[in-house]
Amino acid sequence: MPIVTGTLRDFAITTLAAYNPRIIFTASGVATSSTRLYSTKPIVATPNLAGDFEVFLQATEDLNPLVWYTIRIEWLDSDEGYVGVDLADWKLFVPSAGGSIGDLIGIPPNPALVWVGVDPPSTPSTTVWWLQVNPDDPDDPDATGILYEWG
Repeated sequence: MPIVTGTLRDFAITTLAAYNPRIIFTASGVATSSTRLYSTKPIVATPNLAGDFEVFLQATEDLNPLVWYTIRIEWLDSDEGYVGVDLADWKLFVPSAGGSIGDLIGIPPNPALVWVGVDPPSTPSTTVWWLQVNPDDPDDPDATGILYEWG
């Protein structure tokens, strides 16, 4: 099963260890693979004192229908009373190889983003444009004139 790793910190680059944080991953919907049915029961990861965490999550790449994980971060005070919660408005897609959380987030791209290269972007998303350059001369300022859009 893929492992997703990361480090949880606040914007002062401090761990939240004193606040008993937990990160909750929830699938966006029920899904299936060839022999399994998956529920949306949340999966909880607890960071260590340094803020590092790793969590085993089912890969999303071969599931039907398309699903992703949402992320919720909760933290408590030293008396274990409610302090706060963050609801990330991102889609976490998990490949079978797993990876670092920052590399797996499907953040909505800049609508003016253009990928320039011989090959298309490895993870295209909606509103991303690809200007295909001349494969015989990637430095050709005229490129090929072929502009693709993912929708």
